[in-house]
Amino acid sequence: MKAYRIKGLRSIELDEMEAQPVGENCIKLKNLMCGISSIDIGVFTGRFPAQFPIIPTRQCVGFVSEVGSAVTGGVQRGNRVVVYPQTCCHGCKPCKDARYYACEKQAMFGKGEDGFLSDFSVVSADDVYSIPDRLKDEEAVFTEHTAMAINVISKLKIDKGEHLVIVGATSIGIILAQVAMYHQAVPIVVDMRDELLESARRAGVYYTINSVDEDVSKKVLALTGGHMADACAYLLSSPMPLRNVFDYTTKRGRIALVGRIADDSLTVSLNSIIDKRVDIYSVTDCSKFFPSAINMLANHTVSIDMLPRRIVPFADVPATFEEMASGVNDGIKTLVKI
Repeated sequence: MKAYRIKGLRSIELDEMEAQPVGENCIKLKNLMCGISSIDIGVFTGRFPAQFPIIPTRQCVGFVSEVGSAVTGGVQRGNRVVVYPQTCCHGCKPCKDARYYACEKQAMFGKGEDGFLSDFSVVSADDVYSIPDRLKDEEAVFTEHTAMAINVISKLKIDKGEHLVIVGATSIGIILAQVAMYHQAVPIVVDMRDELLESARRAGVYYTINSVDEDVSKKVLALTGGHMADACAYLLSSPMPLRNVFDYTTKRGRIALVGRIADDSLTVSLNSIIDKRVDIYSVTDCSKFFPSAINMLANHTVSIDMLPRRIVPFADVPATFEEMASGVNDGIKTLVKI
């Protein structure tokens, strides 16, 4: 098995490793495509702690090449699947009740457990979801993004006609805007990078604001008829200050903090929360929304056509990690074809 492993700070190497045994409740994947996330780069640079060496990436589409003896129904040899980004213990009460999203001992692939930047992987059969033939590998990699977006809409209880400010025109931000429009809400996407805002506009987002060129609070006030946004989603990967979201949100509004890891530098005044009397939600998981996300991608309710992205070959992984760690291609989703 060939796998890229992060060995230490800004050190990633291709290793030849022994093939992993396939347990009775597991499946073996021929990995097809992976997505490199900001968390992978954070592990690479030491921003997020991890136990080295570790195989990075948690977003993976693969082909089932072998099935364990106790795996029944559902996933079969020859299926294409997308992997849920966190592995579960399968022993706690939520897992025994098939509520894997509530597992008490979850570990993130690529950070707490080996990820998928390799030619083959072995995972629990419970951690994968079959995808239809019509869904391309390049689209399926965005299942986590779409499921997180659906969870944001669910947590915030977004209603028809409500305004949702999305801070961050990243891939998940643009997908969230599409899911909001599907629910007949009005997204307002805010970012400081006009090339990413242009991608949002091409994806059908009518209201975009460049925080460098415009006073965001005044623009949101105007767009919402003077009462500010009903809800706001702040993407933890956004370069903009977290404290500003309270300026964009109406009193008794709702705010979602979206992402799996928050940087310690993110701060907010408690007075802002108290003064506005807002409800704050953390959106860090999305497993129960994976089937819905796959359906929305397969039916093109959510389209990745306008997302800023690139596909790099497996051989270019070391140079790609170094580029991304240096801020090159910031905001562009990088996919690895294996």
